[in-house]
Amino acid sequence: MRYPQLVIYEGDGRLAAQLRPVAEAGARAVREPRQAGACLRQLGRGGPSVLVLRVGRDLEREMTLLERATRLYPDAACVVVAEGDQARLAGLAWDLGAAFVVAPPLSRDLLPELVESLLRLPGGPP
Repeated sequence: MRYPQLVIYEGDGRLAAQLRPVAEAGARAVREPRQAGACLRQLGRGGPSVLVLRVGRDLEREMTLLERATRLYPDAACVVVAEGDQARLAGLAWDLGAAFVVAPPLSRDLLPELVESLLRLPGGPP
């Protein structure tokens, strides 16, 4: 049995800093790949996974990653975090298979509890 892993794809480490305590409290691995290919390889290692994907820097690359992750690894829960003007992309993220979208007016403060609940689901993320 593989332990659940939290894969965080972002550019600056802010989400990882916010979510690392949640993962470490449950003895879960935290992965922070900086390239889309590395992110998909982490998900491909198997076991329950939650992918947290921040969008807004390179939308084409980020949305392509979301689409590929949800298609190739349907058991991994994908959480998209959009900020500011990117909130209008929530519908597209849902269409591409995101399990949850955190965008204004929702606060990023919801992320730790959301990720914790996904990591605790019986049998792993949906």
